[in-house]
Amino acid sequence: MSAWTFIPPDTNGIAFLELDVPDAKVNVLSASVMLELDALLDDALSAKKIKALIVSSRKRGVFIAGADVAEIGTICSETDGHLKSQEGQAVFRKLEKMPYPTVAVIDGACLGGGLELALACTFRVVTDSPKTKLGLPEVNLGILPGWGGTQRLPRLVGLVQALTMILSGRPVNGSKAERIGLADKRVPHEFVAEQAYEFAEQIIAAKGRRAVIRQRKCHRLESLPPMKQFILKKAGEKAERKARGHYPAIPAILNLLKETGRGSLVQGLEKEAAAFSRLVMTPECRNLIGLFHIDQQIKKERGGTAEVRKLERTAVLGAGVMGGGIAWLFSRHGRPVRMKDISWEAVGRGFAEAADYYGQLVKLRKMKAPAVSMAMHRISGTVDYTGFRAADLVVEAVVEKMEVKKGVLSELETKVRDDAVICSNTSALSITEMASVLKHPERFAGMHFFNPVNRMPLVEVIAGGQTSEETVVSVVALAHELQKTPVVVKDSPGFLVNRILIPYLNEAGLLLQEGVDVQRIDRLVEGFGMPMGPFVLADETGIDVGYKVIRELEQAFAPRLEAAPVLQKFIDAGLLGRKAGKGFYLHKGRQREINPEAAKLLEEYSGAEISDEEIVERLILTMLNEAAMCLEEHVIERVDYLDMALICGIGFPPFRGGLLRYADALGIERVERALERMREEYGERFKPAALLQEMARKGRTFYENGFGKGGRHGR
Repeated sequence: MSAWTFIPPDTNGIAFLELDVPDAKVNVLSASVMLELDALLDDALSAKKIKALIVSSRKRGVFIAGADVAEIGTICSETDGHLKSQEGQAVFRKLEKMPYPTVAVIDGACLGGGLELALACTFRVVTDSPKTKLGLPEVNLGILPGWGGTQRLPRLVGLVQALTMILSGRPVNGSKAERIGLADKRVPHEFVAEQAYEFAEQIIAAKGRRAVIRQRKCHRLESLPPMKQFILKKAGEKAERKARGHYPAIPAILNLLKETGRGSLVQGLEKEAAAFSRLVMTPECRNLIGLFHIDQQIKKERGGTAEVRKLERTAVLGAGVMGGGIAWLFSRHGRPVRMKDISWEAVGRGFAEAADYYGQLVKLRKMKAPAVSMAMHRISGTVDYTGFRAADLVVEAVVEKMEVKKGVLSELETKVRDDAVICSNTSALSITEMASVLKHPERFAGMHFFNPVNRMPLVEVIAGGQTSEETVVSVVALAHELQKTPVVVKDSPGFLVNRILIPYLNEAGLLLQEGVDVQRIDRLVEGFGMPMGPFVLADETGIDVGYKVIRELEQAFAPRLEAAPVLQKFIDAGLLGRKAGKGFYLHKGRQREINPEAAKLLEEYSGAEISDEEIVERLILTMLNEAAMCLEEHVIERVDYLDMALICGIGFPPFRGGLLRYADALGIERVERALERMREEYGERFKPAALLQEMARKGRTFYENGFGKGGRHGR
């Protein structure tokens, strides 16, 4: 079956080129689709009586989602990459040079190669559908647009807007696309076919492709050498603050746009192809493409084979920071949610948390006030259980104490329907033990959202000893609908992410007790690629909160895990982190500086010199060793899902491909030797996991030949 359909011109001279990739939910530009397009453009070129060509998609909610990422991953050399880029550029140059105007009609996702195709058209019509998104996300794969995007976009929208889109990879909606000049006209989604046709008629009436249907902005000032240099410098500084030198695509994009723009398009395209070919062979690109495939696999993950129950009406028990955030998430995705706490004052705090999240969206221009008002009206509050019997799902988010949770869950079960699913948002406590007070434990599971709910994509779904498969698959399906990344994990102390994170945070505390400076540790960890150092993270989450989880896991894993006493000193001194205004650092708005009180508390600690390399090694290999133990105990079955969970849950640097991918890159034998050395020097907490020892002995790796198909753990 063909992907493209060419419809000859009608009596008005308007022809159509429509894309519908067979047996696919979305349109992607694979090699075969591009070859077919190339041939059809030749047919359209030779066809008579064409006055305008409309290019569109037959799939609802999507124009073109981009190039085929799997094919990008198979590029085997710079020469191959250069050729692939040139081939795509040639097809779009042919589209650009058609002897009549072409109109890309974009009603849905228009990303990557899809936007590059649209840029090669004379005009672009977009719709007001919320699904309409135009962007160049290639930087998220460690590459740059290689089919003309870096050359045509700046010429159309100016250097500032082009840099913003290309460096961030973030798409714009139809409204913004029209505002910045990326789109020539925005039309109602419901009448897109009629309006696009009328637009083509206007072009024909205006006599030719050079007619200006919409006055395009002039960006001449941005192209002047001093202004261009200033814009590139500022954009580079902003991008590198986030990238910290770990993403080679960013300087490559900046250098390419510095060198091109004033010369001919042909010269610019050649430089683009050369830059693309270099980037596509970097380890960062390979790792990021690997993560893309893992993400796509998780989006298909059901968590079991049972039938999914639709969970529409929701409720939240506990209106604190997490409860308010979870209520916001449900309302944001169209679900009515009932929020309960013990007082109206507490309920009000939950509303305030939700309102704050919506306020951030308004500030970022992602929502307008009327839409926020409607979303907030989906949240209602109560101090009793009124309305809870209507709920399909209730999430408990009360204080993290087992006896308190058992008490409220036991009471809650009598206030909801027998078929309602009940979840706990616990971060570490046993789901099986909580379920012991329930009459129907089969409908109870863990649904661990990460804080802040509006920014953290991960949700751990935890099955207790008696949780039914129907409950698990229904909760996983709900997490997908909430646009979160769900991973199913075994009920064990700390589950997955906190179990791996807590020994790392504790090791940072032990380094403090050996006299290592707070800022030095944070700086080294951020240099490794983590979004923040362990002490910045401790301040953000609350030192007392983190220490409480350490003590809980200590009970399960002692003597391997023993809480660093220095953390208790901070709690006793009232240095709890951002919520107290001071912890390891002083917090004044967005400003952060070292806390003199913290420095004084740490004066008693001193010790031998420890190298930068060993500091990072102790922290990262502590996590790696714990991750191997999680695989041994089948806390999670797939190595790739473990890696994605840590990227989504703690911000493990994506350019490294994940913790276990990083272990493979280091070499498992080297990892085991380093742990044995640290075991001799620092104690049994560094004893290599049995799985690592076995892998080192057999020369196995996590991804390549150590595990079964799909990254599934097997001994």
